[in-house]
Amino acid sequence: MRGYVNLLVIALFALTVSLAQSDISSYKAISTTAITSAELKEHVLYLASDELEGRGAGAKGSKLASEYIASLFADWKLLPMGENGSYFQRFTFTGRLRLGEGNQLILTLPNGEQRKFNPEKEFLPLFLSSNGEVEGELVFVGYGLSAPEKGYDDYANIDVSGKIVLALRGMPANDSKFAQESVFPSKLRVAREKGAKAIIFVSGPLSPFEDEPVPFWNEPVMQDSGILSVTTKRAFAESLFNLEAVQKQIDETRKPFSFALSGTKVRIKVNLQRERIEDANVIGLIEGSDPKLKKEFVVIGAHYDHIGVAVTRDGKKEIFNGADDNASGTSGLLELAQYFAANRERIKRSLLFIAFGAEERGLIGSRHFVENPTIPFNNIVAMINMDMIGRLRNDALFVLGVNSSPSWKGIIDEINSRFNFTLRESSGMFGASDHFSFYNKGIPVLFFFTGMHENYHRPSDDWNTLNYEGMEKILMMVAEVVERIANMPHRPRFQKAPQPVERPAAPMRVSTGVIPDYAWEGEGVRLMGVRSGSPAEKAGLKEGDIIIEVGGKQVRNLYDYMDALSKTEPNKPIDFVILRNNQKMKVTVIPEPVRRREE
Repeated sequence: MRGYVNLLVIALFALTVSLAQSDISSYKAISTTAITSAELKEHVLYLASDELEGRGAGAKGSKLASEYIASLFADWKLLPMGENGSYFQRFTFTGRLRLGEGNQLILTLPNGEQRKFNPEKEFLPLFLSSNGEVEGELVFVGYGLSAPEKGYDDYANIDVSGKIVLALRGMPANDSKFAQESVFPSKLRVAREKGAKAIIFVSGPLSPFEDEPVPFWNEPVMQDSGILSVTTKRAFAESLFNLEAVQKQIDETRKPFSFALSGTKVRIKVNLQRERIEDANVIGLIEGSDPKLKKEFVVIGAHYDHIGVAVTRDGKKEIFNGADDNASGTSGLLELAQYFAANRERIKRSLLFIAFGAEERGLIGSRHFVENPTIPFNNIVAMINMDMIGRLRNDALFVLGVNSSPSWKGIIDEINSRFNFTLRESSGMFGASDHFSFYNKGIPVLFFFTGMHENYHRPSDDWNTLNYEGMEKILMMVAEVVERIANMPHRPRFQKAPQPVERPAAPMRVSTGVIPDYAWEGEGVRLMGVRSGSPAEKAGLKEGDIIIEVGGKQVRNLYDYMDALSKTEPNKPIDFVILRNNQKMKVTVIPEPVRRREE
């Protein structure tokens, strides 16, 4: 445990927090030490206000939210457990992409004439493009598909090794049977594997796309595709051949029509900059009353970030206020902190309250904490997580992670006998929030959640959609659960919770049970963990392994992995090449068929 921080330090910290008094005055006017729906509402009104602009990780609104939380921790005299005597544990992560200097697309015609295209107006690098500079002969490869098993291959009988390829966006005649092969990651992988230096995409006149470069996607991409790629207006291709006639022939015949553009060369330079963004966890401690047990900790967590702001096609700004996700859980965290700060004598173990940052970016804040704990990590006995607790309907409450300790079911059932919730489980949501970072390190967890809804990750997730009386009832139960765990004579024992096969978001036939680390910034797919009893676990895969090859295909990023998996047959062994402790290993995985999850 960190050294004692006296009350003077806490008071001085509170004065340094740049939080306008008007932001918190309405809450303080009704504040009590009890858990109340009125106080929960006041917290949500601020956290989910337009002023905080959706609390996007690392953005101004997120900083205001973290300062609000820290200010209240200081008011309630929680001990700062961040860095340098503060409540903040800061971390950085890869942020948005931006267009750097010097991007080029230069076309040299057979007669020596050069045409330079204007970045942003006439071409743009694709978000998955590598950085670099290449020059080479140009080859047209139709739609850039290679699906011989479906009777179609634009790369058959043409050599593109060392060349730059030009491809149409989409798929022949908009035939959905090629939907899987028509996405950018798949086309990039195929071009790379065929030996091309770069790929240029154009929207054909018969395609359902605008004649514009693909709008630059500035969201973070942890690892590029390993090949340069740009999108351009169709004038680029039309200066070389009759694009409409060629596209029409391919669409009508459903047969590839690829050809080299003799004497034509292209020079491409791509410079994409990946920014670093800083965010923080907010951490405060209430010390337990037992001289021995106070050295152990119950973590109570909720993420305070959401997805921020988006701009529509017509330039309108949309704010995703994230009232349920997760101003609701953050408000619950605050109410519990205030309640236990006023009732310290009721708890023997210490309570560590953590408001996590950057959960929406891939559990980044909680992953950072478990890798860089500010207390002795082995002394954490349990983690309680609250995410989306604001939409209680018909008293149906999800409590996940009950199987992570043999102690949990008896405690939950006994306490619930006084609240009469209809308890539900949804193992498909088990790894979807910050508790999973702790579970994956062998910590028993409980995750409180009121279910998905039509406002999830939409601007309509606003303060007036929440059930504040329901939140109060949930938190009264959570408070009893926390108190019971904090006062157990022995720490709860951890056990792996069974997790059935989930239905993935993408149309996949198989599942391996790997859980990717979405915050990984290196090459390959690093595993945050594997599902208990899954093909991955049976094959010996584990946390920290980095998948670099599947079935003989290179895996540079998650897109490559998903593409390789989409071509895999259920129950048919396939070789994975992984890095473990910087050593290459080959393991054989037998993927299982995906079954539709029953809620």
